[in-house]
Amino acid sequence: MTTKQIFDDILKLFLRIEHLNVFRSIAPNLTIRENNVLVLLYYYESEFGKTLTIKDISYFYEIKSSTAIQFVNSLEKHGYIVRMNDPKDKRVTLVTLTDYGKEVGKIISKRNHEMVQKILATQEKEELEQAFQIIHKMINTIESVPIEILSYRKEETK
Repeated sequence: MTTKQIFDDILKLFLRIEHLNVFRSIAPNLTIRENNVLVLLYYYESEFGKTLTIKDISYFYEIKSSTAIQFVNSLEKHGYIVRMNDPKDKRVTLVTLTDYGKEVGKIISKRNHEMVQKILATQEKEELEQAFQIIHKMINTIESVPIEILSYRKEETK
């Protein structure tokens, strides 16, 4: 395999991953990241009986609070969640699922579980561990490359 073929294959793989939206038929009005936030809220509410804050969401996904607020705004607009002030601290906003959000979260969570079970049934544990190691190594390498911000403008012709 040539370097160009490897490069092309890596780019194609990243594009496939980027466009992979397993749950598009369940909640087509949400982005992948909004789906992820919905599942996070469902998981914490159903498993721990815990309502998350916007700060919790931003901390979990390592994003700015303003970005978490954008996701919450979209989820609220589509009727998946409601916001309320924390009765203990009015400065804190709690994010809780509506009945509709719980329904959709349950379906997505179930599909997640089914997908993982299917992967486990078709792959050996050692193969998965090796694949994860390779993927993490590639991501670490990519993250270590400094990003240059280029400003390229075509020279204006007079």
